[in-house]
Amino acid sequence: MLRRRGDILSLLNSKHITKKVVLLGDSAVGKTSLVRKYVIDVFDDKYLATIGTKVLKKEIEYKLPTRTIFLTLMIWDILGQKDYKSVRTSGLRGADAAILVGDLTRPETISSISEFWYPEVESLEGDVPKIVIGNKLDLVSDIEQARSALQLVASEVDGPFFLCSAKTGENVERAFLSVAELLIGKASEEAEEKLDDKTLTLTRALDYIMSDFCDQLSDLGKGMESLEKVFTKAKVDISSPTKESLFEVIELLSEIEKDRLGREVAEVNKLRRWKMLEELEHPG
Repeated sequence: MLRRRGDILSLLNSKHITKKVVLLGDSAVGKTSLVRKYVIDVFDDKYLATIGTKVLKKEIEYKLPTRTIFLTLMIWDILGQKDYKSVRTSGLRGADAAILVGDLTRPETISSISEFWYPEVESLEGDVPKIVIGNKLDLVSDIEQARSALQLVASEVDGPFFLCSAKTGENVERAFLSVAELLIGKASEEAEEKLDDKTLTLTRALDYIMSDFCDQLSDLGKGMESLEKVFTKAKVDISSPTKESLFEVIELLSEIEKDRLGREVAEVNKLRRWKMLEELEHPG
């Protein structure tokens, strides 16, 4: 339970973000080893083909000058067998970012990034942030040659690249953190577009609350279902909302978030939305 004023003020300026990251690449390039090394710091050199899709979660806290961001990465390790298109497509849906992996000791898997995996992501999810990883650096004798090959592919993908070793851990955390930073940057840009304080109105405030609620749930469909019920209960006229009805909406959404996201996250979200509405009364 939050008690101290300092805690509340700190959390008011915090944001919780959950993002889906897909890990893609040919079979046996070491995708599973990379994500296991990053999330639980374990390396296993026994090759095991991933069946379907596996998901691991990593929570990151970013302390910025004006706020703290709590980012949850849901990392989807996608089946590398190219023939299983339906399973792969299902796993790719809704991706916020992609990590494209190749094996530095097998040049064909590096080429496959730009020839197969990159077009696959673009066709399904469009222009999401992407990075390129060349794995198994510990087995490479000519590092400069490997770097040049990976850099060429990364230029086609238009994303940063990293030479990594899941076995030694070299550059693994750095690569995954770069994805996190790209996602935070994109989320900040989207938030600024959604909510411009200089032109804030009750309608724009409601639009922001709706969008923010769906983002928190990471499920647009269920989020909109809940919003429809909440609006009916709070008697919200979306064409001309009142401040009183928006405060009631915030309370009702907080109750939903307590069940789905936990009490502390729900409290933070409620206070942040309250603060935004209060600023309508006292701009500047």
